[in-house]
Amino acid sequence: MTANRPTYHSSITTQIWVAVSVTSTFTTTTTTTP
Repeated sequence: MTANRPTYHSSITTQIWVAVSVTSTFTTTTTTTP
């Protein structure tokens, strides 16, 4: 169980990072597009 925790935590961090990146890209595109 302990061995799985780092992987689980890393997965959450990756998902958050991807979500933020996608949101930032979407916001930038929306703002740039007239």
